[in-house]
Amino acid sequence: MLVVTEIAANDDLQRLVAEINQAVWDDANDMSEFSLEALRTYLERPDTLFVACHDVVEGNRTLLGIASSRLEMKPYDEALWLYVDEVDVCADQRRRGAGKAIMQKLIACARNAGCEEVWLGTEPDNQAANALYQSLEPDEIESFVGYTYVTRD
Repeated sequence: MLVVTEIAANDDLQRLVAEINQAVWDDANDMSEFSLEALRTYLERPDTLFVACHDVVEGNRTLLGIASSRLEMKPYDEALWLYVDEVDVCADQRRRGAGKAIMQKLIACARNAGCEEVWLGTEPDNQAANALYQSLEPDEIESFVGYTYVTRD
């Protein structure tokens, strides 16, 4: 059974960090090693939302994926929205419904928080991600160009 849980700073983060660091990731995930301290600091911010998806069978759980996001407020009308930063499904656990379950949980959390919309982006050539996001029947699909500026050497 797929279970998607909103993770809080007082949860068993040591176990989750170990699961994340032992999971199978690939280049599509752009994943770095997680640390307990960094995850706890992230979760202590009031504007973050982090979820984990597990397959739970007879008390045993297998990590399928994770997602990080932030609640944001528009400066001109105080409208809340959820920005989804990363949705990562373990490379050896794909095509089991984890990505869809994660997105449905994030959308439900955004709705419960009073957000007017959920926003995320992905690369045009990421066929799996685009198929997933389109299957969720978005209200709008935007085309845009993203820029990255590295601020440290």
